[in-house]
Amino acid sequence: MDDRIPSALDEALTLICATSIGSSLYTLSLILYCLYARLSYSQFRRPGFKRQTLWAFTLASVMIICGTVNVVLNNQYIRIIFVDYKNLPGGPLGLSAQNHVSTVIQINSIISFIVEFLAVGVLLWRVWVIYSGTQFAVPAIILATLSYLASVVTRILHLVFGWGPLAGSYSNVPRTTHIVNVMAEAFTAASKFIMTSMIIICLMFVRQKHIKLMGQTDVAAQYLGIAAMLIESYSLSTIWNFGYLIGYILKDPSANHFFGGVGIHIATISYFLVWCRVFSGRAWDKQTQNRLTTLQWDCNIQPTNVDDDSCTGVVDIRRNKEKRNTSTLSSYTNVQADV
Repeated sequence: MDDRIPSALDEALTLICATSIGSSLYTLSLILYCLYARLSYSQFRRPGFKRQTLWAFTLASVMIICGTVNVVLNNQYIRIIFVDYKNLPGGPLGLSAQNHVSTVIQINSIISFIVEFLAVGVLLWRVWVIYSGTQFAVPAIILATLSYLASVVTRILHLVFGWGPLAGSYSNVPRTTHIVNVMAEAFTAASKFIMTSMIIICLMFVRQKHIKLMGQTDVAAQYLGIAAMLIESYSLSTIWNFGYLIGYILKDPSANHFFGGVGIHIATISYFLVWCRVFSGRAWDKQTQNRLTTLQWDCNIQPTNVDDDSCTGVVDIRRNKEKRNTSTLSSYTNVQADV
C-alpha cells in the first residue's frame, strides 16, 4: 500500500478550500437563498402559483440544508486530519489519517449526489422551458433527459461501488471503483455541458436575429444578455465540473482539492441564481416570446409575419417597417400634390 506524503501545496489548498473559500461561498449561497425566499413569498401570494412555489421552495431549502451540512462536515474533516491525526504517516492527507474520516467522506458523497441531482434537474427544466414551442423541442428535450438520466444512474453507481477518494489515496483505489468514479464525474459534466450548450445556442440564435431585426432593446437585453445566458445555462457549474474531472483523471491533487472542495457550493449558487431570475420575472418563460414579438418601433406597429426558421419563432417585422415607410412616402406625396 502506497502511503505517499502529499505536498505542502496540497495540504494548503485542502485547508483553505474547506474553510475560507467554502465558508465564503456558503455565505453567498445563504444570501441568495434569503433573496429567493423573499421572491418566492411574493410569488406564493399570486393565485394559481401556491403549489408550484411551495414545491420549489421546499427543494431550495433542501439545497441550502445540504450546503450547511457540507460546511459542518468540512470543518469536522479539517479538525480530525489537521489536529487529531496530523502526525500519522503521510500527514493529514495520507491514507492513515484519511481512514479516520471515512464516515465524513461518505456523508459528503451523499450530500454531493443530492445537490447534483437537484441542480441538473433544474437545468433540464430550463431546457424544457426555453425549447418549448420550437421546432427543435422534441429532440432537444429527449437529448437533455437522456443525459440527465445517465448522470443520475452513474452517480448512484458511484455511491454503490465506493466513495470518491481524496488525493492522498489515489493509488489504493480499486480499478473498478476508479472507473465508476470517472464515469460518474464524466456523465455529470457531459450532461451539464450538453444542456448548457443547448441553452446558449438557442438564446444566441434568438439574440442575433432580434438584434438584426430590431436592434438593441432593453427588454431583449433582460432575456438575451450575455450575463443572462451564462446564468441560465449553469456555465460556472459546468466549468467547475470539468475542472474537477480533469484533475481527477490526471490524478492532480491540487486541482482535485480546489475544484472538488467547493463544488457543492458552486452548484448551489448556480441553482439559486436561476431561481432568483425566475421568481423576479427576468428568466425566459412561456410569455417571453410574446414580450419580444410585441416590441414596437416608433409607433404602434403590430407584427404579423413569423419567420419559421427561428429557434423560438422571433417575429420578422421588416415587412411592417417597409409598409410604414411606404405609407409615410405616400402621405408626403399627397401633401405635395395638394400644394
